[in-house]
Amino acid sequence: MPRLDLFRRTAACGLLWTASAAMGQGLGTLPEIMKPEYFSRDLLLFIEGLKLTDEQAAISEMIFEDYERDFQRGLDGMNANVTTVANTIEEHGDDKRAIVTAVLSPIQDWARQRDVLGRQLIENVRIILDDQQQAAWTSFTRQLEREKMLPDGTLSGETTNIEHVLRDLGIHPAEGSAVAGSVHQWELALAEALRRRAEATSQGFNILEQIESDNANEQDITRRRAELRARIEVRDINDAAIEELTALLGSEGEAFRHEALKRGYGGVFRTTPVQRLFVAALESEKVVADAALHSAVSELYAEFLMELGELNAKLLTTTRSFEPELESMKIDNRQRRVMGEHRIKLEDPIRPLKQERRELGIRYAQLLRDLLGDDIFATLDGAARFIPRERTPREENAARPGGGSIKASGQVGSGRDDFLGKKRGGQQPSKPSGLSGGNN
Repeated sequence: MPRLDLFRRTAACGLLWTASAAMGQGLGTLPEIMKPEYFSRDLLLFIEGLKLTDEQAAISEMIFEDYERDFQRGLDGMNANVTTVANTIEEHGDDKRAIVTAVLSPIQDWARQRDVLGRQLIENVRIILDDQQQAAWTSFTRQLEREKMLPDGTLSGETTNIEHVLRDLGIHPAEGSAVAGSVHQWELALAEALRRRAEATSQGFNILEQIESDNANEQDITRRRAELRARIEVRDINDAAIEELTALLGSEGEAFRHEALKRGYGGVFRTTPVQRLFVAALESEKVVADAALHSAVSELYAEFLMELGELNAKLLTTTRSFEPELESMKIDNRQRRVMGEHRIKLEDPIRPLKQERRELGIRYAQLLRDLLGDDIFATLDGAARFIPRERTPREENAARPGGGSIKASGQVGSGRDDFLGKKRGGQQPSKPSGLSGGNN
């Protein structure tokens, strides 16, 4: 009997996870419906966004507590129902459809109940508002939707919250200003795009139908393409707003643009090791004490940032165009796999640009080392990765002529490369000897 019970539970769990995979993304996913739609920390959004009084805040806190209690009660009920199904699964014999229907029924019921609980929480808060707060309700719900829905992105730039960037930079647009108007237009456009994205990514609660349908049929392909278009729309609205606000913010524009793009395109705009190396050099006591040296380092850093900026601009443009192409190719390959055709693979145009950026960093690290000298350079945080390490006797033997050392390019080499990677014979290897291959 224990073995049978274990089998029942294992079978039920297997069906649950099959269902989860079949349901795709959105509110219908099994991991999502196991979590509350709202948490106690979200109460602060209501208090600040609606400017609730102390009495309203206290009532809202009780509303949240009721929601959390009802959510847990409903989740426990679903688990109990699934356990009941697992204990009676043998009643369905070999009828797989009946088994799947029985297991999924309590999950579908709970998914609907969870949705109702979330809407009830919103309405319970709304009815305690005064007239002025009611007038601000539409704007607040847009903010709430951004907080809850915007993070559900897959493309670079899709999850950027411009409101957060402005807030964190201490930029507060004056009411009626061009900047405030631009932010408002972004909020309106984004709200519509987020709703379209939610519709495109949600498959509803008919889980059984999703499992039984072909995952790469025409309807599924159409849905996935609509989802991709919706994601691109959200990303493009964010990116367009960033550029418009950059022009309107004047002296604060470039700092805003850099921070906004760094949050959306971290792989492009995150601070590189060589940038940190230059900052460490400019803060070094020995460099600060020598005005001429400090000026020279500053000039070299400016040159590096100019070249880095040009490369990053190429990376940004390439990322924006390649990511949708890659996602579209994945959709096509789903269809090809079902039809028995060979899948296609796109060449990644981002990789060579990142390699070029690494090489740029290595070149400027060497220029900085030449400028400072080894004594100062070696004291900088992060400098060790740009200093060739001493080779062990075994490595020295392997590097001697005939030793057959293998270089990063896959070619056989015989001699030690200098810091810039230029071999004594005049050839340029793919990676300098003794340097890490990190992102520079």
